[in-house]
Amino acid sequence: MQYDYNQLLTTARKRLSTINRSNASEQFYSDRSRVIYNSSFRRLQQKAQVFSLEPNASVRTRLTHSLEVSDLGRTLANKIAQELCSKGLLSAENISSFIAVVENACLLHDIGNPPFGHFGESAIRDWAQKRALNALPTDMCKSDTLKKLLSDFEEFDGNPQGFRIVTKLYTDYDQYSLNLTYATLLSILKYSRAAGEEPVKGKAILKKAGYFQSELPLVKEIYQSVGLELHHRYPLTYIMEAADDIAYCMSDISDGIEKGILTEEKFLKEFQKHLDITSVASKSLHKKLSPTNDCLLFSITEGTLDQHIDNLNGFNRDISVPWSRAAVQEAVENYFSQHDMVYNGVADSLLSEDSGMGMILETMKTVSSKLLYNSSEAENIELTGYAVISGILEKYELLLKLPFDVFEALIDDPSQLKNNDCLKEKIKSQKINIDMARRLYHRIGDRYVNAYRNELKALITENASHFEEIEWWLRVHLLIDHIDGMTDEYALQTYQMLTGIQLMRS
Repeated sequence: MQYDYNQLLTTARKRLSTINRSNASEQFYSDRSRVIYNSSFRRLQQKAQVFSLEPNASVRTRLTHSLEVSDLGRTLANKIAQELCSKGLLSAENISSFIAVVENACLLHDIGNPPFGHFGESAIRDWAQKRALNALPTDMCKSDTLKKLLSDFEEFDGNPQGFRIVTKLYTDYDQYSLNLTYATLLSILKYSRAAGEEPVKGKAILKKAGYFQSELPLVKEIYQSVGLELHHRYPLTYIMEAADDIAYCMSDISDGIEKGILTEEKFLKEFQKHLDITSVASKSLHKKLSPTNDCLLFSITEGTLDQHIDNLNGFNRDISVPWSRAAVQEAVENYFSQHDMVYNGVADSLLSEDSGMGMILETMKTVSSKLLYNSSEAENIELTGYAVISGILEKYELLLKLPFDVFEALIDDPSQLKNNDCLKEKIKSQKINIDMARRLYHRIGDRYVNAYRNELKALITENASHFEEIEWWLRVHLLIDHIDGMTDEYALQTYQMLTGIQLMRS
């Protein structure tokens, strides 16, 4: 088949850049700058990787994790790009572009994560499934259109929210947000279906939503522009995913050791219990390992760990660095062994559990789940996080229950709430606590409100018959955008303030 990586590394943007850059790599470096100097990226320093509200600065946040992923991604991308170039599949001048796109994807891969991580996501999904329709305005009916649009929240995840952030939510300049290149945007679509579309059993890239219904038209436009088939994955995304898998498997254990929840010895003994050394993947890996250079991993896959466990020099030196290096090498090998499927965007991953190091990483996830994620410290934080996000959402239901004309006046011309007799009567007859609504609205950032206005204006012309559903759906997005942008600490303070537990000082 024909491969055209040079075409895939497109520098097209939704809006043409006002700056004339001399080559493609400068376009992708511009993307990197837009990410790094972005407030959503900076806020990752106060969003947890595993342990929220952590006072120990050595324990990773989403920001430090993203930097580590980008470092691994750069290493992987460089090895793959050099090999592609030697095979004549990538021009030498595009090696730096290839690497830059992967780095951008790695920096962006967690940018959509809500406060308290996966439990924040779970709280939003549960709210959408159990309470959202109860927050409809009294004069609004449930419809099939509305049910489909609600899938954005019923399948809420940090991945599609991240895509939404960088394409819609930075409105200081215009409606195109960070206006990143299409190559960078494609590289962050880890999952290749929209919310509301059926997952495909056995297809890892379709098991979750990668983008919301709100961004589906843009995704279709980008895919068409580079000649990719919808529901297929962009090839460079596989590299970002591999870097993320390696990084978080190593870092979660490392943070657990830093916090004193476990030790290197405890981790290795538990790891040995869960590793199936009789599997094909384990035996295949063992054959590749050197008893000298890969001493610890060699002994584990051989079943002789006890002979070496007393000679450890630390997690980084004996486990994280050598195991990461082995995983990087295997990911590169797998990229080329299944190149047709990767290029066409139908492969599952570069480090599947059927491969040697993929099996090692899966076993690490199992151990992390048992020793870290189920620890009382982690679970206490998760319970708090779930309660915080659920509580904030419930308080903000008041804004969703407002009739559109009341909500429109609230955000565009608040004086009408006092001067317009029709609105005053509606507020009185429906017993709307407009003072509370006003104060809740004042806490929402201007850029989120501007994004709501931009989307409403763009969608309503072609969807006039579904105005009520479209507007209310975008209003829910507005609230979720606001909450998702909070840090762990700010979300906790907001919840305490809204429930009267503690006064929030400005």
